[in-house]
Formats: sequence, structure tokens, C-alpha cells
Amino acid sequence: MKASPRQQRLLLDLQELDTTAARLRRKREQIPQRAELASLQGELSAAKERFMGLQRELDGQQAEIDRLESDTQMVRDRKARDEQLIAASTSPKEAQALQNELDTLARRTGELEERELELMEVAEQTKARFDEAAAALSGVDGRRAALEAAIGEAEAAIAREAAAAAEERAGVAAEIQRDLLGLYEETRSRNGIGAARLRGNVSEGSNMALAPAELMTIRETAPDEIVFCPGSGAILVRVDEA
Repeated sequence: MKASPRQQRLLLDLQELDTTAARLRRKREQIPQRAELASLQGELSAAKERFMGLQRELDGQQAEIDRLESDTQMVRDRKARDEQLIAASTSPKEAQALQNELDTLARRTGELEERELELMEVAEQTKARFDEAAAALSGVDGRRAALEAAIGEAEAAIAREAAAAAEERAGVAAEIQRDLLGLYEETRSRNGIGAARLRGNVSEGSNMALAPAELMTIRETAPDEIVFCPGSGAILVRVDEA
């Protein structure tokens, strides 16, 4: 295939832009905050688990306190009714039975109130641990949000840079003859690099010096003939001659 030295030099511009695009893809994948965010997931999961566990524990204790309060109120209501019945009773036997029940209700009230006080103390301690867990979770979640925001900002900056490079690449590609562009794309897809500069006797495709015989063959090839790097397989652009 033949292509003018200028056309060949355009391949170097195209390769530089493709290298930039690849670098930006790697940069996007390797945003430092990604690793920090990944390492934070374990801490975040543990904080959530502790928070939810204490929330369930606190909810259970509060439900038990509510039940005790309801039972206590029922006993108080029964006690108030019995006191009214005693006041209105004219039967000593009935009054004694009611008094016995009142004594039982009084003991039951004391038991319920004592149990409620004990549980309220436990719930207070649980609430303190719950508040600590909530604060810890909020702190970890805040760090997560900050990392995600930083990643988003970095991605947006990289996307802008990539879009500019893609636009520039389209402009360069439009100047390259179709068959040469096709050869470049095929070579790049096969070898990872489409075009490289020959600087002196060193191919920038392989970063190695060419053997004297290889270099002589390339030097003797017409400037508009396409030659390839023996080491990398990339299109070799002879800058000194072009």
C-alpha cells in the first residue's frame, strides 16, 4: 500500500489520540477513591448490621414496655372497680373476697411496675448504644457519600477529556485516506498499537533498535510505501524521511 509521508504522519497523531483514550479508560478504572470505597464496604456493612440489630433490640424492648404498661393499666382499672364494689358492698363475705383480690392486684401491680422499671433501664442502655451505632453509621455513610461524589467528579472530568480526544480523533481520521485508515485500525486491533515512529534506528512500537539489515531494508523502501515494525507489527512511520 502507498500513502504519502503526510498521510503516514497523521497515523502518529491518530495513535497518540488512541493512546490517550486508552490512558483515560485506565484512569477511570483506577480512580483512587474506588479502592477506598471498596475497602469501606465492609465497615459500612458492619455499621449497618450493628445499627439494625440494636434497632430491633430497642423496638422489642419498647414493645415489651408497652405491653407491661397496658397490663398495669388493666390491673389498676380492676383495682379501682373492686374498690368501688367494696365501698358499696353490704356483705362482709363479699367484702373480704374483694379485699383478697385487691391484695393480689396490689402485688401484681408492684410486680409489673418493678419489671417495667427494670426494662426501662435496660432500654435506656440499649438506646445509648443505638445512638452510638447511629452516629457511627452516619459517619461511615458520610465518608461513602464523599467518596462517591469524588468519583463522580473525577469521572465527569475524564469524560470531558475523553470527549475532546474523541472529537479530535474524528477530525484526524477524516483526513486519512480510507484504505490507510482501515489498515491502521486492523493493525491496532491485532497488535494493540496501530502506528509507531521510527526515530533514528529505534522503533517506538517495540522500543528496540532495528537490526542493521532491517534498517537498511526500510531505508531503501520508497517514502510512500508502508512499512511495518518487525518487533511490534505496527505501521512504522519514518519521521526522518517523511
